[in-house]
Amino acid sequence: MANALAHMTSPDSWKGWKSWKKSPYQGVVKRDWVPTGRIDFATNLNGNGDADQPSEFKLLVEERRIVESIAGNENLEIQWRLATLKEAKAVVTQYHKYLSENSLIKTVFDENTILPPPKRVQSKPTETHESARPSESTRSTN
Repeated sequence: MANALAHMTSPDSWKGWKSWKKSPYQGVVKRDWVPTGRIDFATNLNGNGDADQPSEFKLLVEERRIVESIAGNENLEIQWRLATLKEAKAVVTQYHKYLSENSLIKTVFDENTILPPPKRVQSKPTETHESARPSESTRSTN
């Protein structure tokens, strides 16, 4: 027993035990990362706490995978990661669809900014036909 305690308390063995705990989990991936459909937002909290002030948000997506341990147990691993551009576009598209289906989109209508002032179109001079020309007798009356 004294030998085991001496081995456990030696500085070299304790460092080896710590590094083993930090090493990535080794197992067989039975089902790789798949999105669960859950989303969330993340932001930096800088202490002002004002919910009405604009801030920068990051869209997070939840994923899960199943890993089989060396003992044969199936372990469910869950992680949150930043969303891809394709995933963010899908979220925004669904949000806009929801807003339009429920008549929740509010627009401001200002005629001056939306419609440009009407332009006057000048007509091209057209050739006159013989019947439209005044006759010789009407022209020489003066």
